[in-house]
Amino acid sequence: MDQETLLQLAADELAKRSLRYREIEILDYVPTQPDRALLCQEGCVRVIVAPEGDPLLQRVREAVTLRNGDDIDLMENAIKPRFEGRTQLSPYQAWRLLERAPVFATIRYGGRTLATNVFPPDGLGLVVLDNPYNGGALSPTHLTLVEHRRDGTDAGLQAIALRFEPPLTPAERAALAQVPEDQLEGNLTINASCCDNATFIMWAAMAVTVAVICTAAVMAEEADQQHLTDERIRNLGPAATARELLDIRREALGHVH
Repeated sequence: MDQETLLQLAADELAKRSLRYREIEILDYVPTQPDRALLCQEGCVRVIVAPEGDPLLQRVREAVTLRNGDDIDLMENAIKPRFEGRTQLSPYQAWRLLERAPVFATIRYGGRTLATNVFPPDGLGLVVLDNPYNGGALSPTHLTLVEHRRDGTDAGLQAIALRFEPPLTPAERAALAQVPEDQLEGNLTINASCCDNATFIMWAAMAVTVAVICTAAVMAEEADQQHLTDERIRNLGPAATARELLDIRREALGHVH
C-alpha cells in the first residue's frame, strides 16, 4: 500500500465519523534541569495526545505549572521508556490500526492543519507531535483537537500543548513584536522531522516519534547560526523576519539528531 492510497482510505474513514471539537491550551514550559531530558524541545510547541482520562496529561500539566522537578521524572521514567525499542509500522499496519480505532483526531491551529489521523498506537498510549515555533505571539492562543468518533463509542482523546520559547536577540524580539495581527498564525508551523524514521505528520502511528528520545543539543559553534544579524532583520522587515526565524527553528528541530 502506498502513501497516496493510505491517505485516501483515511479520508474515506473520516467521512463516516462524527465530529467533536476541543480546545487544547498551550502552556509555557521552562525546564527545571535544562541539561536533562526535556518535556518539550526549545523553539517548539509540543502536543501530547492521550486517551481521555489518562492521568499522564494531568501529571504533565502539574509538572509544567508547579515547576516541581517532575518534568524530568515524567520524561525519563514515564514517557521515554514507552518509545524505546519500538519500530516503524508499515502503511498497511497503520491503516488497520486507524480503521479499528474508535476515535482519531486532527490537530489544527487557526486555519492551519498541523496533523491528521492522530491516535495513540497499541501499547504506546500517547502520541507526541513537535511543531516549530519562532518565539512570536500566538493568535489564536490555543490549538483545536478535532475528534473523529465512530458512532456509539464512548472513547475520546485529550491533549495538552507545551511551548518552549527559543532564545532571541533583542532585534529578533523587536521584529516579532511588530508582526501584523493577521499574520501571527504564521509563527507556528507543521511538524519538523527528527532522524530517519521521524514522526510522520500524517500518520503518527507509523513511527517511533524519535523526537521524544532524542535531545536537541545544539553545539556552541552552531548557536550563532540560529540567529539573524541586525542588518538582515532591517532588510527583511518584521513579517519576513518571523518567517525566516521559523525556518531556523524547523531546521534546528529536524537536523541536529
